[in-house]
Amino acid sequence: MTHEEKTQTACVLRLFGMPAAAVRQAAQAFAAEGTAVRCRSRGAETLLALQAETPAQLEKARKALQRQFAAQLYGEGETTLAAATVQALEAHKKLLVCADAAAGALLETRLETVAVAEKVFDFGAMSYADEKIRAKLDAKTRRVKGGPAAMALARVQAVLRLVGTDLAAGCVERAEDTVLFVGSRRGCWVRTVADTDTPALWLLDMQRRAACGLPQAAGTSWQKYGNAIPPEHLTAQCLPDATDAAAPAPAKPPRKRHLLRRLLLLLLLLVLAGAAAAWYYTGGDLTALPQKLQSLGADSLPHSGAKLI
Repeated sequence: MTHEEKTQTACVLRLFGMPAAAVRQAAQAFAAEGTAVRCRSRGAETLLALQAETPAQLEKARKALQRQFAAQLYGEGETTLAAATVQALEAHKKLLVCADAAAGALLETRLETVAVAEKVFDFGAMSYADEKIRAKLDAKTRRVKGGPAAMALARVQAVLRLVGTDLAAGCVERAEDTVLFVGSRRGCWVRTVADTDTPALWLLDMQRRAACGLPQAAGTSWQKYGNAIPPEHLTAQCLPDATDAAAPAPAKPPRKRHLLRRLLLLLLLLVLAGAAAAWYYTGGDLTALPQKLQSLGADSLPHSGAKLI
């Protein structure tokens, strides 16, 4: 904790993807302790201002809210969602590309003013703006059936394989909404957002959460590559009402159970244990192991002329 944090008695927390009423309700618990609370929201973004009587009181409220809204709270003060996304990508060493120009246009205008954004985002140089890459993406997705959304999903998977990055973004712009895609090598997050709900901010937040391994906002679905996208996932999603805000958010993408890897590891341990035992039994001369085993078997048999009692 810095000296400024130790002495400050006011702060502004910035959240995305949580109803303002739920944030306000959680913050009111500290009002009884003398902390003044002000909450303002615009779309899916909420600003929560806290004014405490002492620094310790402020720190208590801040930490409690950080624990409760770990996935939604992206920064403090003047931190923008774009800056928080770049910080998350850089901190977790994730590289991001876009599979199409439409997604690139959504992100470029938000990220071009963020320092070090070029370290985590290619701005199309290695993906949709490169003619050779774009031609390969077109060839791989031209015959995909299922409509524009299915093609966009396949395009996200294809650009990840071609470029070799950690995350890829894509989108399908429609008359009144936009279908957003944030893909990793295991699958893809999908969310349909009304154009009035600022799809660019939602795309940034999806990337931030994916980079940090945080649960996505309610209404964002996990989609496996090659599977048909359910129709309900292609309908514009809204944040739940305050009464439903406590509903569980979508879980993290399921982790593969590497059963074969575990069996191979167990087999390797058994082989190593057997080799160690053989080394000990032969005194380090493994070439003598067959003779030792043969003599051991011979000693266990009754000798010629022995009487069985």
